[in-house]
Amino acid sequence: MKYLISYLQRIIRRIREGRLQELLAQWVWMGRYVRRFWLLIGGYTLLNMTGSALGLATSMVSQTLVDSVTGHNSGMLGFAAAAYVGVGVGQIFISAIRSRASLKINLRISQAIRLDIFDQVIQADWESLSEYRPGDIQYRLNGDVMVVINNVLTFIPSLASMLVSFGGAFLVMVQNDPTMAAIALCGAPISLLASRYNIIKMREYERKNQEFASQNVSFNQELFQNLQTIKAFGLVDTFTGRYKEQQQTSVRIQLDRNKYQQLGNILTSLVGQAIGYACYGFAIFRLWQGQISYGTMTMLVGMAGSLRGSFSSVVNLVPSALRACISAGRIMEITGLPRETVADTPKLQEMFAHAHDTGVLVEMHGVTAAYAKDKPVYTDAEFRAAPGEIIGLVGPSGLGKTTTLKLLLGLLHPRAGEVTVTCGGQEPEPVSAATRRLFSYIPQGNTLFSGTIADNVRLMRPNASDEEVERALQAACAWDFVSELEDGMHTALRDNAQRLSEGQKQRISIARAILADAPVLLLDEATSALDVATERRVLEKIIRHDPKRTVIVTAHRPSVFAQCTRVYLVGSGKCEVINNEQLQKFLDGEGQDAGERLTAAAGNDTRGEETDL
Repeated sequence: MKYLISYLQRIIRRIREGRLQELLAQWVWMGRYVRRFWLLIGGYTLLNMTGSALGLATSMVSQTLVDSVTGHNSGMLGFAAAAYVGVGVGQIFISAIRSRASLKINLRISQAIRLDIFDQVIQADWESLSEYRPGDIQYRLNGDVMVVINNVLTFIPSLASMLVSFGGAFLVMVQNDPTMAAIALCGAPISLLASRYNIIKMREYERKNQEFASQNVSFNQELFQNLQTIKAFGLVDTFTGRYKEQQQTSVRIQLDRNKYQQLGNILTSLVGQAIGYACYGFAIFRLWQGQISYGTMTMLVGMAGSLRGSFSSVVNLVPSALRACISAGRIMEITGLPRETVADTPKLQEMFAHAHDTGVLVEMHGVTAAYAKDKPVYTDAEFRAAPGEIIGLVGPSGLGKTTTLKLLLGLLHPRAGEVTVTCGGQEPEPVSAATRRLFSYIPQGNTLFSGTIADNVRLMRPNASDEEVERALQAACAWDFVSELEDGMHTALRDNAQRLSEGQKQRISIARAILADAPVLLLDEATSALDVATERRVLEKIIRHDPKRTVIVTAHRPSVFAQCTRVYLVGSGKCEVINNEQLQKFLDGEGQDAGERLTAAAGNDTRGEETDL
């Protein structure tokens, strides 16, 4: 009674902590996929149950065969032998069919679940998703999803198969020897108690193992992405040591998990062994007493083993189910993030239809920008970029230039104020994932993917012709070096396009943005690796390519700002227009502290001053 009260108290405590609700939510989430593929899973379950039934039939036929051989029922010898062979051959074919069906069902369900989860993750709000490391997301999409898929596919069929074996064996034993059936069941309560503690510990260590696996994927990903830098800085030994520490942590977690798993297995196995000996001894006693035949004894011993084995298998399903719940919870974390809304309303469709003819006006009014709970990057910002203008953003590194571009793309949401786009005389439209089609974006760093140069350039327009790709490369001042490669624009890029210089990579990225032909072009330090003359030619060609295009560029060079209509100074909590003199103060003060440079450049108050450069 005392134990029961203690157990109920623990259940109540877990309910209050929300752990049972969490577990139920995870099962409901996995249950959605079971319902979605119930016909396939049901067919696989029937095949598994057929295999279990044939196993029971083998034991029952073997009773008749043994009795026939020992003279108890010799007239059934031919039938028993034929049945025994028939059941055995049937098991072979059922096993082959089940294996083939399992592969087909697994592939179909795996593909569907992976695509569904990937779709939810890839459409998640960028700001929310960026809180997770790329390696962590990658492991959740691979390791955790695979665990869930295996559980969705196998749990119900395995459970059904085990219940058929358990129920069938129990009914046969009850009909032939109720006492022996009771002995075989004696181990069930002990096995449950033994597995209870094991399950609690297994849940704890499974969670640790999954979290570590995510960290390990992130570590390996970062290591090999930066291998060139690691070698150049002579850090091979340092990262070898870190890798060794990762492996030692993995070994420790695996050993700790295995320790509790084996303790539970030992106790369960000892109980099962003791019950097996008891059943075998009782069967021999009844045979010695002449109460049963040799065939019946063989069948009862086999059924007792099937009964114990089925129950143990059901108990052993629990750790895998717990692991699946943990993985489901980790996947639910990222699939539960807010999703971007990409809905083409009639107003947006009209805007897209006229954007190239009218150009696009981009504005910010009273905007406060911040990441999560960090302090604001800037507050009450005003910004304007009209068709045909080149707008510059200048400021110390890390103080808001790229943040501004993320606001314009709808990747980051303003904490106050609004960011809008306007076409012609239409009403302004708040920026969102849906308005992203109006922008071509060239971020900092290498953004080339595996494939040919042409594949990379036509990424935004897959149906573009080679002639259009060539014109875009010419507009980006990239055709001179691309045409000299062994396969021209069809030259394959591998290993982060290491064969190309940074300036060449930037020009290919610019060509991709030009081919996309969006009315607004965002360049984030996109010409930093070009020489001044090439940089000027690229910007001039971009404007000539479409005189109504709005261009917004972040940079540090005077050569870029000399071509800008206006320049905004970003940093120290502000985003405001500066004139030639203030810009020159900033550029001349490159060696000063960032805050001092901004203060010197901005003067007392320049907000609202828009001096054409």
